Amino acid sequence: MNRQDVEARAEELFRGGLHCAESVFQAVLESQGLAGAERAPRVASAFGGGVGRSKQELCGALAGGLMALGQLRGRSTPQEPWDEVATTAEALRQRFGTEYGGTRCLAVLEKLGPQERMDKCIRLAGRTAGMIDDALATDADTAQAQACGCK
Repeated sequence: MNRQDVEARAEELFRGGLHCAESVFQAVLESQGLAGAERAPRVASAFGGGVGRSKQELCGALAGGLMALGQLRGRSTPQEPWDEVATTAEALRQRFGTEYGGTRCLAVLEKLGPQERMDKCIRLAGRTAGMIDDALATDADTAQAQACGCK
């Protein structure tokens, strides 16, 4: 899947009944070919609407994207370093915050303005899935360059 495909898939999942966190998490995992991606909504369910619909915490779309990043690039044991995934997550947080006026759900909703049938949140979920896809591709390119001694 390319960026456009993962964005379209996140939007399709959102329109189909999943919420922001669920749709981004599942779309990104599917784009990377991860087996079991259809179970992603269960993990992400509590994060929709700024955590439990409170709108007071991290935007659900960003939360779903960061969960996907962790699932795909995170560590499995305490002995593994997590510097790369932490650096990527922080860069994503900054990029998202700059683009959407913050990372807290309520701030993002205020920046998006009035919407009908969650249309702006659906598009936001798609764009967020695209951001994560870009970050994963960049991360993979950097890892390949380091492995061959190019960087």
